[in-house]
Amino acid sequence: MDGIINLCKPRGISSFRALTVVKRRLKLKKVGHLGTLDPAACGVLVLLCGRATKLTNKLHAPSKVYRTLIVWGEETATLDCEGEVVATSEVIPSIEQIQKVLPSMEGQIEIEVPKFSAVHIDGKRAYELARQGIDFVPPKKNVAINRFKLLDNQQCVEDLSAIGETFELPKNCNYFEIECETGTYIRSLAKLLATRLGTVATAAVILRTQVGAFELVNASTLDSVTLNNMQSMEDYL
Repeated sequence: MDGIINLCKPRGISSFRALTVVKRRLKLKKVGHLGTLDPAACGVLVLLCGRATKLTNKLHAPSKVYRTLIVWGEETATLDCEGEVVATSEVIPSIEQIQKVLPSMEGQIEIEVPKFSAVHIDGKRAYELARQGIDFVPPKKNVAINRFKLLDNQQCVEDLSAIGETFELPKNCNYFEIECETGTYIRSLAKLLATRLGTVATAAVILRTQVGAFELVNASTLDSVTLNNMQSMEDYL
């Protein structure tokens, strides 16, 4: 019962819920993780089971890889597909305009933490204040972006299909791959990119494809995971 599970968390549930399902199904006593995913996001969620929870610092990944589908012209309160639309724009950037701005999205950049996030504001979670309609200025943070690359939109459909999810591409969207420092908010990057392109946007899909040595191609789905999918912690000592 001591080991590591590379899980593919589906969209629509919290990381804690996914962890709880695995814990109960496999009858595990102690389970931790190497970083959560938002409920609207999906992809690699590394679970540490039993004594493997002591490897958190050893397995800490300085960077992670995501793929995100950004829909132009609408911004939601949560900056993802779960929130209500709060801003619109008729400006839809071209491929040429996007490619011209992308280099400015790499390196050390400053992002605004989403209002719907778990960061503490005066002792309360930001999302609690946002849900109560309390106005506040979200904090900003500096993050390192190693890669911000434009992908073919059809790749998004294929990526989601590979993990058992059906998806129909919306209009006015582009698909990106981002390698970034741990702790980066992909939703905030989508907003920043849109701002630099003179429009608004929403991260309609957020897919984490890699956390350190753990890749999506080797992840187990929540429906199929068993103890046979647990990797020995000895391989990482």
